[in-house]
Amino acid sequence: TLSRAEGGTMAVTDADTDLSAIDVLSNAAYTAGVPHELLARLRRERPIHHQHIPDPILYDEAWVMTKHEDVLAVSRDTDHFINGHGLNLRSGYSDDDPRHLLNLDDPEHLRLRRMTNKGFTPRVVRRYDAHYHDLAGQLLDDALAGGDVIDVVDQLAVALPLLAICELLGTTPDDRESLIAWSNAIITNDDPDYCATPEARLEAADEMLAYAMEMLADRRANPGDDLATVLANHLDRGELTEEEYGTYVLLLFVAGNETTRNNISHGLLQLAQHPDQYELLRSGGSYDTAVEEITRWASPVTYMSRTVTSDITYKGHQLRAGDKVVLHYSSANRDEAVFDEPMRFDITRPDNPHIAFGFGAHFCLGIHLAKLETRCLLEEFVARVGRFELAEPESYVRSSFVSGIKRLPIRVLERTGGD
Repeated sequence: TLSRAEGGTMAVTDADTDLSAIDVLSNAAYTAGVPHELLARLRRERPIHHQHIPDPILYDEAWVMTKHEDVLAVSRDTDHFINGHGLNLRSGYSDDDPRHLLNLDDPEHLRLRRMTNKGFTPRVVRRYDAHYHDLAGQLLDDALAGGDVIDVVDQLAVALPLLAICELLGTTPDDRESLIAWSNAIITNDDPDYCATPEARLEAADEMLAYAMEMLADRRANPGDDLATVLANHLDRGELTEEEYGTYVLLLFVAGNETTRNNISHGLLQLAQHPDQYELLRSGGSYDTAVEEITRWASPVTYMSRTVTSDITYKGHQLRAGDKVVLHYSSANRDEAVFDEPMRFDITRPDNPHIAFGFGAHFCLGIHLAKLETRCLLEEFVARVGRFELAEPESYVRSSFVSGIKRLPIRVLERTGGD
């Protein structure tokens, strides 16, 4: 059966369903949003859940860690649980396959990460504050000039992170439509609206890699103060291969816009559904705590998986070498043992140890950038919009991997003017 959970998400729920039959990994289980009621039941009754996957491509079963403490424990144990064979249940790698940063383990992961991590520190990211406010303000002004109904996803949530990552990589957003289409096909390839076939995903990756190599030729001829030039310099010093350069740029493009896009979309959805919280924000609420709550709520990447390296017993469960283990961030961020009233959206939440951007060695490189972009958009939105509501129900990406919203039309009920 379907019911609407608090916060507006439709969830599959059946109290009589046998625990072993609960599905929280198929794409179909996420067509109406994250199935939080099923995940809550698993946290209560079966926190380490082994299930068969109804729509497998590479793996037909996995262990699902639904509790905050178990997600942290597996994230810390890099000896028994590795990224190297793939972090998505629908893609995998052998030890000899070329892989990007997220699908590598230390020391190779750390070697690559160090090449760009200085560009994402809080100190560096703070430099973009005024500029991102300007970008967000212009996007909002353009959107509002077209009328009182705007699609948050297309006109705001997609546009701002893409502009930001293009600038960081030293390219222009002239190829916006291609970059968005490639990114959608690569990371949200479970949804036929974005990627019709597995072959289409491979084609998108090939085209984006070709685009990255064109950037390499340009940076060698015209070096600049950007991340693509930084990586090109590492390549020319023999510290990076051309293949690693291409996959690195691809990852920055995709991860640099998809997660923040989902964060912004979920944030404005919740503020539309909770006008009291929006009024709190408008009347002087902290944007920092609001962004943290939005990020907890959104959990832009629903899960990442690890591969078991050797037989191990964990809390009485026998995990075998080669098993897949799912770190379910969306569930961990609703864990009743960690969060007070976890299904309540509260922008004043004082204690918010969410792990929406991962934990441990693979903690999200761009977390400070994502939070800044979200905050800048919110501040500019509040400066222009007094009241708003959903113009029609939101639609979700059909994916168990990405917690995405495809369309989010809102209606502005009261304007307050911009700067």
